[in-house]
Amino acid sequence: MKPDNHRRKHMNEIIRLLLWQMAQILGYEGQNDLAEHSILILVDFDTDECHPVYIGKNFLHSVLTPSLSWSEAVRIIVDDVVEEEYRKETELFLSEQSARRKYEKRRLFDSVSYVSKLGDGKRWTHCIQSLFTSQESVSTIVNYVTNDSLNAFDPYIQPGIFIPEPSDNKAESPSGEPHLLSYFMVIEIDAIRKSMESLRYLARHDQLTGLLNRHMLEEMTNDEPCYVIMMDINRFKNINDSMGYAAGDEALCRLALRLEEIFDRKNDDLIFRPGGDEFVVVMKNISEEEVCRRLVQLCEPIAFAWNGETGRFSVSVGYAHCDGSFRDAMHAADEALYVVKKNGRHGYRKGTVQKP
Repeated sequence: MKPDNHRRKHMNEIIRLLLWQMAQILGYEGQNDLAEHSILILVDFDTDECHPVYIGKNFLHSVLTPSLSWSEAVRIIVDDVVEEEYRKETELFLSEQSARRKYEKRRLFDSVSYVSKLGDGKRWTHCIQSLFTSQESVSTIVNYVTNDSLNAFDPYIQPGIFIPEPSDNKAESPSGEPHLLSYFMVIEIDAIRKSMESLRYLARHDQLTGLLNRHMLEEMTNDEPCYVIMMDINRFKNINDSMGYAAGDEALCRLALRLEEIFDRKNDDLIFRPGGDEFVVVMKNISEEEVCRRLVQLCEPIAFAWNGETGRFSVSVGYAHCDGSFRDAMHAADEALYVVKKNGRHGYRKGTVQKP
């Protein structure tokens, strides 16, 4: 039965609100901007019908057409649009089999993110699924949505809308049960994804050196065997006082580069800058002999230049073996570092982890 005017108005208001909220979350300027980067598809899993209800301006090159069946559309989307590493997961998400399992478990909303080949580039895309059942024909539902609620997308953005012929026929399966249908809303989220990745990077890394920060070091609760190395720059205050704080920053960056030259982040070595002139390295799957070989290199003087001036500095180093508590190994390495500084600020020393 055709929805009455009150229901249509109510549906319009809900969709407008949801689109506005989604636009805010994804960083779009408003629902108009969001609509340009969206596709709305209605699928009937019982008849394998696929109706692209709305295709925004950013997707005008879309491979979807009103004549495609859903199984054909999935094949084209997976093979021609989705990047290879995301194809298996995306194909399963879009499949009839997956939809029926989710509906049986009353999991009516689901989503997946993947990288799409769109136009001349690759962009992150998010697909939201909403499952429901109906005895109305898909064409009739699409017609109602297109002429009524879809206006909430934007009354002035019309390209890519497909309006099927009105139909009053009921789409009934052989058993007489309602059909399983689904809305798929596809949204380009490349900008927000990159922004989130940038925020995630900033949350984990020191902004000056690019090394892992104090927060990540505090998350090191894994007590598996490793060597913990702690160091700081000898007489770092003198560099700041005589050459300026910018020179001090240059010295910190130069030490970070030295650490990346000596230690291999691709081979389980983790390098941290907790703050100030303090640095920490965690090494796994390595012999103590090899650790000491690296520390000999680390203790060699380091030269740096700033504003025509040349400076040199060295580091004091303490290390310890973690064979139980990572925090206890940190404490032992810190105490060893203190002894090195007390005895002339030269070289490295091993700390002893106190057994409980």
